[in-house]
Amino acid sequence: MSTDEPAAAGDVLDLRAVFARPWSGPATVWRPWWLRWLPVASTLRFRTEISDVHLAESTGLVVHDTMTFPNGKVWRRTMTARLVGPGRWEIDADDMPGGAGQTVTETGFRFTPYTIIAPVLGPIRVPLRCEDESRLSGTTTLTNTIDMRFLGLRVGRMVMTLERE
Repeated sequence: MSTDEPAAAGDVLDLRAVFARPWSGPATVWRPWWLRWLPVASTLRFRTEISDVHLAESTGLVVHDTMTFPNGKVWRRTMTARLVGPGRWEIDADDMPGGAGQTVTETGFRFTPYTIIAPVLGPIRVPLRCEDESRLSGTTTLTNTIDMRFLGLRVGRMVMTLERE
């Protein structure tokens, strides 16, 4: 399968091919009315790229995510993704205690619920429980939706609409 072809019906996407080129685009952040007083950006730019594709089955490929905020602040995070079976990956990151599993379909992928230790206000970091799903539309648009909860309460949703660079 080429990097510009979606998976055939019943096949799962090969994420190594899907992410052979970086993806980037705008993200919007929704939060409930009772948290709107927090000085959190409601829009940002998101970019993701992978390296070490040839190591996916052994030590894992490296995922580099970059969020650029309107005030110029940049937040970078690095994850390791290791292929553990057809359409199944294990994801680890320093800010993701316990990591996450990832299941790939013919139209996208979904993570098992995971916790991320997120910087929310200066040095204050809180554990956010995330439900994360991505859908590929054709070969040009990847939409990622992450619902975030703190102590069981929904505190935000980030929707990224990414295109290949």
